[in-house]
Amino acid sequence: MKYVLTHFQGDWKWVEEYTNDYLIYNRSDEDIPNSIRRANLGDADYDRLSYIVDNYYHLPDLFLLSKANLFKYITKEEFDALEKTDFTPLLTQHHKVYEPVCRYTNGIYEEINNSWYLSSVPSRYFSNYGTFAEYFGLPNPDYLQFAPGGNYILTRERVQRHSLDFYNELRSILSYTQRPGEAHMIERSLYNLWSTP
Repeated sequence: MKYVLTHFQGDWKWVEEYTNDYLIYNRSDEDIPNSIRRANLGDADYDRLSYIVDNYYHLPDLFLLSKANLFKYITKEEFDALEKTDFTPLLTQHHKVYEPVCRYTNGIYEEINNSWYLSSVPSRYFSNYGTFAEYFGLPNPDYLQFAPGGNYILTRERVQRHSLDFYNELRSILSYTQRPGEAHMIERSLYNLWSTP
């Protein structure tokens, strides 16, 4: 399985414990092997989508897309216990929950869909998750299920259920600032995007 990471700060070297087949989108000043230098724009979602867009017709059968600080979002013990053979959201089962705002349902974290994060990050193209979902033809439920941090193990088959043009358009709304509000919307859409047929 190929590991594809976005690195800005923190320790990326843990990946070498798992594989030598990795690629790091490097937003830091650090010299890192197997990396591509990247301006710090569009948050980690720009890099995830770039990997998909740039490799769409040659994606590995199974690959991991993650922030380099993966163990902020799932414990190493939880990660090591995963089978890692199919689509898997990478998230701890010990995230803080606050009913009725956020909770777990069937092992996946879910959060009320009210675009609360836009009060602290800019948004250029969409004023709320509902308009984003409508534009991209995505579900807009009362609660959004997702892996906080946007980290997943993916199969080529699941990714290619959506077109290259679709991913290109998603990526196009991210590069205007370091932390665009649209990146938070994309993070909250990925589970629905990849878990449903």
